[in-house]
Amino acid sequence: MADWNAAHTQTETEVRQRLVRVAQGQEQADLLIRGANLVNVLTREIYEADVAVASGRIAAVGSGRSGYQAAEVLEARGAYLAPGFIDAHIHIESSLLTPARFAQVVRPRGTTAVVAEPHELVNVLGLEGLHWMLRAGRGSGIRVYASLPSCVPASEYELGGAVLTPADIRAGLGVPGVLGLAEMMNYPGVLGLDAGVWEVLAESLRAGGRSGTGGRRDGHAAGLSGRELQAYAAAGIHSDHEAVTPAEAHERLRAGLWLMVREGSAARNLQALLPVLRGELSGGQVPRRAMLVSDDVGVDELLSLGHLDRLMRECVAGGLHPADALALVTRNPAEYWGLHDLGAVAPGYHADLVLLGDLKDFKVLETFVGGERHFAPQSTPALSGGVVNLGPGWAHADLTVPGHWPVIGVRPDQIVTDRLTQNSATGDLTRLVVADRYGRGEVSACWAAGIGLTRGAVALSVLHDAHHVIVAGAAGEEGEASIRAAGRALERLGGGVVVHDGERVIAELPLAYAGLMTDADPQVAAAQVEAVTAALHTLGCVLPYPITTLSFLGLSVIPALKLTPRGLLDVEKWELVSREP
Repeated sequence: MADWNAAHTQTETEVRQRLVRVAQGQEQADLLIRGANLVNVLTREIYEADVAVASGRIAAVGSGRSGYQAAEVLEARGAYLAPGFIDAHIHIESSLLTPARFAQVVRPRGTTAVVAEPHELVNVLGLEGLHWMLRAGRGSGIRVYASLPSCVPASEYELGGAVLTPADIRAGLGVPGVLGLAEMMNYPGVLGLDAGVWEVLAESLRAGGRSGTGGRRDGHAAGLSGRELQAYAAAGIHSDHEAVTPAEAHERLRAGLWLMVREGSAARNLQALLPVLRGELSGGQVPRRAMLVSDDVGVDELLSLGHLDRLMRECVAGGLHPADALALVTRNPAEYWGLHDLGAVAPGYHADLVLLGDLKDFKVLETFVGGERHFAPQSTPALSGGVVNLGPGWAHADLTVPGHWPVIGVRPDQIVTDRLTQNSATGDLTRLVVADRYGRGEVSACWAAGIGLTRGAVALSVLHDAHHVIVAGAAGEEGEASIRAAGRALERLGGGVVVHDGERVIAELPLAYAGLMTDADPQVAAAQVEAVTAALHTLGCVLPYPITTLSFLGLSVIPALKLTPRGLLDVEKWELVSREP
């Protein structure tokens, strides 16, 4: 369901006129939620109220015993009524689920809208990936908007299955449901006034002057501070989700950027940034321009821990008032993205509502999208292309690592990496291999510390952002044999995740949709993720979420070292590490 895919045959004027009649008691509502404790995120109050819903919108919010009549009455009996939750920045593909399957998991958790950043799919399939995500989102049961990927490829050191030209950016910003430009990851290009990067920004700046779309430009300012951060904001960037310390977060707020506090499977920043959300760095004032986002979160974690409901639990446990925690996933993201009829329980707003049992655990009793309590998702649209093709040279590709090369230090709970030496790295070294998945034959290898594989290998077709194939395997000849076997097994599967022990497949996760997503039942997908994780742990892997962590080891815009098919990239120096000592 989405604004541009109206659920009712009435015109906007007819809907508004009906709301006027219902609000005055001249016509009965479709639904009346009676006797709720309303959490008003606009005024930070909690009070008893009745809410009348008509034609998918809120007609009126009355005091208790308001006298409104409706075809259906839901007795809230003191449960807490809040706006539906909005994730302002998420890559649905990282859940490994199609939009309908993703919605199947998060809607019961209170999520009613997301702003998807489909740069995984767009890097593989181009603008068709954007159109497919929006089509699939319209039949999912939640509102799926999108931001347009700004960096396809992510940098000059990556090349996936597509390149978005300035003309593509112009066309994409005009697509209904696209709310703005997605995270500008190539900050070196922004600061260095790279012509190609600024052509993209110019299209967005022009679109921001037109009505409808293009007004927002998400940021991606990992590690920037001081003059560089000032320059990045001055370029016309509006937000950032890469702050990892309170000082970084506060500096971004001071610079006028909206702060997206990220808590996902690969990067967990909420606990570190709670002091900022409590206002400890701003004289006790809770920041008005802040949001909670998940960015990348796996299906297993969504099912076991939750979505935005989990983040609010952590906020309240960390000292935030429940209304402030709710504002971080309702009012604030709606205001940021210009979704003026979402994010609050007020007359005229969409009836995207959540009925909660309490304001501590945020147990969801009912979720409404457009006033509907139940929704049968439509079938997922077909998606062709994006299969894995390693090319004929894979069997004999050079997997040697130059002796002078640094080692990627992998952190289990972050997407940034460390730069280590082969002498300083502790524990077992794992061989990483990244191979072009689009048949161009480029392959590169390096060493990594912190993965822990002592035998076997795992191959994935999920590798941000170009989504080449990454294979991690044990050192030595047996490990190399497993690496080659896992790559071929992944190619036969068409995409997904394959774990090899020697010549034997011991676990796999098929991802039939562009090698990124599955349309399987979420419980089945989660069981496959758990089987892959368990298999890797038997091979010595020490990462708690290995699929997610490994999938970021090729992202060329996140420090310090990343591996691409062209070679090992020193992100801080912005150059490939030379093969010559």
